[in-house]
Amino acid sequence: MGKQIQLKFNSDGFKEILRSDGAWAVCEEAGSIIQSRANAALNDSNSKGFKMSTRMVKAYKAERPMTFVYTTDRASMIAEAEHKALSKAVY
Repeated sequence: MGKQIQLKFNSDGFKEILRSDGAWAVCEEAGSIIQSRANAALNDSNSKGFKMSTRMVKAYKAERPMTFVYTTDRASMIAEAEHKALSKAVY
C-alpha cells in the first residue's frame, strides 16, 4: 500500500477565499449569464424582465457572496411559470 497522507484544511483560508473579490466576480458573471438567457426567452418587450443582485450572505457559518436572479413583473413571472424561462437559463 502507498504512503498515507493526512490533510488539514485551513478554515480561515477558505473563508477568506469565499469573501474575495474573485469569488464576487464569479458570482456576478454567472448571474449575468443566467439573467441574459432568461431575458432572451421573454417575449414581452414592455417587461422589465429578470433582474440580478449579488450580496454577502451568511451561509454555513461564513459570509460569502451569492447572486440571485429573480422575476420583476407579471410577464417575467408568467414566462417562468409557463415556460420555465429562468429555470432553463440556469443550465
